[in-house]
Amino acid sequence: MNDKTTESVFQNDIINQLVANGWLPGKPENYNRDLALYEEDLLSFVKETQDGQWQKYCKLYPNNPEQTFLERVASQLNKVDPNAANI
Repeated sequence: MNDKTTESVFQNDIINQLVANGWLPGKPENYNRDLALYEEDLLSFVKETQDGQWQKYCKLYPNNPEQTFLERVASQLNKVDPNAANI
């Protein structure tokens, strides 16, 4: 089989195109498979762009607000496509 037809070549081409247009590649060890999120990226984005709302959220959920937020986001994302595989 020609290497140009393998999935990994296709995948790497997509990644290279995304990176060339400003995307940052994620590290597999930082990906939470259970929640299907890069936790650090999501939390950093929310805290940096919506600090006031984040502070209010922390007052509403003082016991581990970060984990609560991540689980709520994942729950909402799961509702988007009820036919999505839940592996």
